[in-house]
Amino acid sequence: MKSATSTKGWCNLVEQSWPAVTASELLRDGDEVWNAEGLSTPREEEAVGLAAIGRLLRYGQSIQLNLPIGRESTLPRLAFYLHRLRLDAAGGLMRSTWFNPVTIADRNDLIVFGRPRRMLRDFSTSAVMRPIVVDSIRPLVPSEFQRTLLVSGHGDLLETLELLSQKSHPFAIVVQVTSEGCDGNALSIIKVLPDFFPGVPIAALGYTGQVHPEHFPMHAWNTRIADVVALRHASGEPLTYMSPQIEVIAARDPVMDAFVKKLGFMIWSLKRKMEETGGPSQELSALMAVDRALRCLNVPLPVHEQGTLRHVRGGRYPIRMIESWLDIASRLKGRRGDIQELHAQTLVFTRNMIKDLAQAKPGRGEAIIQLCRQALNCDLRVSILVGSRRDAEILQNYIEKCLGPEAIENVMVSHMDGSTAVPPERVDLAIYAGVLYPSRIHWLGLAANRKLVLCHPFEQERVCQEVRRWWQDYALPSAPMGDKQRLWSLEWPAMGYLKDTLIDDEAKSDNEMAFTLLENDGEYPRPMRVAQLEATRGFDDWLDALMTEPLPVQRDDEIVPEPTRDVVVLHLEGQSEPVRWAVNHQILRLQDDELVVCTAKDLEIGSELVMLVSSEERVATQRDLFDMFVQNNHGLSQTLRIAEKWQEFVDACMQKLESAVELNKYLKSKRYEVHNNTVQNWAHGGVIGPRNPAAIRLLAELAEIPGAEKMSTMVTNAIQVIRGEHLRIGSDLRRAIAVSRSRDVSAVQIGSRRFSRDVFDAMVQISRVVRIERPSLEQSSLAQPRIVKEVALAFAMRHGGKVIFTPGCERSMSRSAYADLQAFGKVLQVLVDGFYPMYASLTKSLKDVEDMLAPIPASYAGGMSEVTKGKYAQHYFRQYEGQRVDISRHIKLGRNHDQRYTLRLYFHWDAERAKIVVHHAGEHLPTLNS
Repeated sequence: MKSATSTKGWCNLVEQSWPAVTASELLRDGDEVWNAEGLSTPREEEAVGLAAIGRLLRYGQSIQLNLPIGRESTLPRLAFYLHRLRLDAAGGLMRSTWFNPVTIADRNDLIVFGRPRRMLRDFSTSAVMRPIVVDSIRPLVPSEFQRTLLVSGHGDLLETLELLSQKSHPFAIVVQVTSEGCDGNALSIIKVLPDFFPGVPIAALGYTGQVHPEHFPMHAWNTRIADVVALRHASGEPLTYMSPQIEVIAARDPVMDAFVKKLGFMIWSLKRKMEETGGPSQELSALMAVDRALRCLNVPLPVHEQGTLRHVRGGRYPIRMIESWLDIASRLKGRRGDIQELHAQTLVFTRNMIKDLAQAKPGRGEAIIQLCRQALNCDLRVSILVGSRRDAEILQNYIEKCLGPEAIENVMVSHMDGSTAVPPERVDLAIYAGVLYPSRIHWLGLAANRKLVLCHPFEQERVCQEVRRWWQDYALPSAPMGDKQRLWSLEWPAMGYLKDTLIDDEAKSDNEMAFTLLENDGEYPRPMRVAQLEATRGFDDWLDALMTEPLPVQRDDEIVPEPTRDVVVLHLEGQSEPVRWAVNHQILRLQDDELVVCTAKDLEIGSELVMLVSSEERVATQRDLFDMFVQNNHGLSQTLRIAEKWQEFVDACMQKLESAVELNKYLKSKRYEVHNNTVQNWAHGGVIGPRNPAAIRLLAELAEIPGAEKMSTMVTNAIQVIRGEHLRIGSDLRRAIAVSRSRDVSAVQIGSRRFSRDVFDAMVQISRVVRIERPSLEQSSLAQPRIVKEVALAFAMRHGGKVIFTPGCERSMSRSAYADLQAFGKVLQVLVDGFYPMYASLTKSLKDVEDMLAPIPASYAGGMSEVTKGKYAQHYFRQYEGQRVDISRHIKLGRNHDQRYTLRLYFHWDAERAKIVVHHAGEHLPTLNS
């Protein structure tokens, strides 16, 4: 890479002025200090970036630091460095505009916006930063001691910011703008922070090449890939981070290439026509989901569908099989004849091709297997990057099935989407097998010896353009005398910001991006031909649409499948809201001093579960616990992935023999004695694995796993390791929870990590199951509901796609004494049959709805007076999805003051999600007359 090791310009300036950097000895030579905090020493490019942040923040300037994506989290090291700067300023060692003894005197807080559980994990070992999660559970009071306030960048931010402005005095604010942090909310947070904390500088932490809707209102320091190489070379560090030119490749496969090309153009044309007549629909979104799934098909279609079946769900973010998406798409109703005709042609074309793909092996998947096989022969580590975790799991299993146990150690398939995406480490070959949408393209900054971007032949021109543009902007060295030089020299303009967008002119090249067409034609059962498509120049922008970020599939309330009744509803001690799981959902319970895997249906009253206090999922999984309590959690996660192959063996055998009884017969024929109930428990995922390795080997052979004996040995060893970790962490948890209640204890040890008592209490707690509801059993016994809450919950199971009962509503229903449950059920039905079409599709009028209510008898009140709502605002205005909503419209049942004969149901229409949201069902809310 030309100029990669150049030390001219800003790079040379950094070296010459480094002794003048505040706490420079910490950034480069502070191994002992970092280790005492449980953190690793910053790499050279990170040290320079942190120094740049410090240089600007000390003068009250805000800055965005972008570093190439990597496994190590920069956030805790940035926070620790900023705390060091504050201490230096408080001690009089700095006397700049912002960091000086006077300004910093009463400012002890560093506020960090991100995801609380992830931040707690990163900050948990700190001895001096005093991390505290800010939420509605624990009170926040002003403090005279330094502390790090960890704030969720999601949820009701207005209320949180008001609390922080009253109870904290920050000297700086850090916003993690990646998907692991605030993600899409980052820009809004950064824009509003000056209103609550005037003059307080902000440090935004992101990835090099990350795409945002608009520039942040602050300076930027972009650490490009060539900058990393130059900085490490200048410091004398070995050049382990090398990034050669990225290559674009495609499998030749003329059949699949022509198919996805034509399908993409047909759907783009259909979308364009739909926009001319009123905009896209949920059915069109479903058809676009089909297009994305087929265009990113990295395995044979049956393998993809079978893998997807394990993850199918409805709700706000649905996961469906391709055939299911097509069924939804088939209901599209166009407003013109040409739209209907194109829609019909698209469906016929797609269904015919899917039928042929059922017996085919597309060339794209063959190309991936071929590249992995070649890498394994050369003993190289391969990382394949796809979109979702589900796609990663499907492709990983397919590769291991094709290449055998050798692939487990050296081939890792990772996902790029979501907050749980973790970059691989020590990569020789990186294959980008998912479309590089704007939200993913920064993954090109991953450190690897060779990078390949996989596409279809018809996409290669646009993909090469996108990759080359990214390469030019973020891989080549920064301009020697550009914005980095000015920022480091403290020469920023009086107005505006320095964005660090210039690159070194000497490194620019007019060379085209390298493209290779692989000779993989795929395997098809019979000769197939798809008519070639040649779009006119007037329509060539349809290819650009393929690279744009896909919008989430719109909800489809009328076609959401009925929620399964095969669930368990758990009420937990100390938890205000119940937890709902499928009966065979695999969880961990704390039994004596050991963590034991079981299914939700096996839980009993008194069972103890590990709760994550600051997590959206609430109940800890195996990966959650390993992530929090094990230092080498990545290696253990790999071990867990191997152990989980036991369940894949069981599923494959159950599919082959169709019943647990037949599987048991097979085992007995192999002289392995086991009870039918045990095999049934295996099928339901009730154990992490058997203790007898013979069972694992027999099932691996029956499932026809390549290298069955070697694979079964690996799975056996992995299960033993995981079982040992369960015992160790479970014992430590039990002991830690007991001792953390003592005021004399300042820290606890869990697994291989040490936590302060306050951090530990903020991370986990043990909750006991106090009540269990089993709707399936209750329905089968024909038990009649006894209170309005039971009627409502049963109704929600049937119509959850249209009606939501808030937690506050559930509490009001629990208190309600209303006795006419039949009338209440009829009112709920009118919500679905009357109000819903009135709001959603305008197919019913208010008079129609009132006529439906009259026979119950019930009536509708459009709202309350402004005077009443003003006086009792806390009752008639509720917080919902971060917004303040008016719930004064209501349905009236009865007019007697006796609550047994009177009920009022208050609701509002959520137009964004197309749902009726019920906030209160019980006694009449207060009025001027009551």
